[in-house]
Amino acid sequence: MEVLAAHDVGYFLYAGGNDSMDTAHKVAKLAVEKKLDLHVIGVPKTVDNDLMITDHCPGYGSVARFNAITARDASLDTEAIYTSDTVKIIETMGRDTGWITASTALSTGDGLGPNLIYLPERPFVTDRFLNDVKSVYDKTGRVVAAVCEGLKEENGQFVKASQKGLDTDKFGHAQLGGVGDYLVSLVSEKLKIKARCDKPGTIQRVSMQCASTVDLEEAYRVGQVAMSQAAEGESDKMITLVRKRNDPYESETGLVDLEKVALRTKKVPEAYVNADGNFVSQEYLDYVRPLIGDNLPSYSRLKKNRVTKLLPKFV
Repeated sequence: MEVLAAHDVGYFLYAGGNDSMDTAHKVAKLAVEKKLDLHVIGVPKTVDNDLMITDHCPGYGSVARFNAITARDASLDTEAIYTSDTVKIIETMGRDTGWITASTALSTGDGLGPNLIYLPERPFVTDRFLNDVKSVYDKTGRVVAAVCEGLKEENGQFVKASQKGLDTDKFGHAQLGGVGDYLVSLVSEKLKIKARCDKPGTIQRVSMQCASTVDLEEAYRVGQVAMSQAAEGESDKMITLVRKRNDPYESETGLVDLEKVALRTKKVPEAYVNADGNFVSQEYLDYVRPLIGDNLPSYSRLKKNRVTKLLPKFV
């Protein structure tokens, strides 16, 4: 407050997720207490897509596009004749929600994409996971499973999280990661099937190569509207995105009190998860597809039966 007052700062726009919106809310309240003429507006920006009220968050469309492409490519690799990685685990980011992991389902179709998807919104049960993997493997001879780094067991504990004090962020969150390798070990040990983990890591949230055109436009727009609202005297609010229609996709902005958003988490709705808890629903796909912008890249593929007939002639 002293620094802002010393420089005669009248507008404070803070972009981020749940913790950031809490910070913005605290700054707004403190400004009132200190009688500082400061207008505070929260700008939604998080790949986690877990801010309340807003339909979605800038950042999510791009990370969804990245993971859809990644899952499709990983699936193609697993399908290839030369590989022996018959089970592939793709570990995505996501602390408390499975929004990012769910987006890998966009890669499905034509026999590609993950066969199984596990979100932290449903308790992770080891035996159920192993049964799912074995069932798919027995039918297809290969399995691709997308899992969230924030998977939790039935007791509410993370399946995998660092216990080191050094691996704690500024908000007190333990660093997650390692669930993919853990599940690979389970598959190898319990099912005696070779498995491998692919983990994109933080690159999934920074890849401009995969940025969604819808995302870019909306991110710019919420920043513009935030400044306009602040200039008009609004404070202690957050800009939201409101979906008007899906086909063609159209959105508009809204405004919500920061206290309704701060430190609250929007989970993946039950309706977006299938009955078995190992994939997403069509309703989710309808929700996310417009957010990734342009269509995913397509690949030419030879029909397997045709290749099989030709191989002996070349051998």
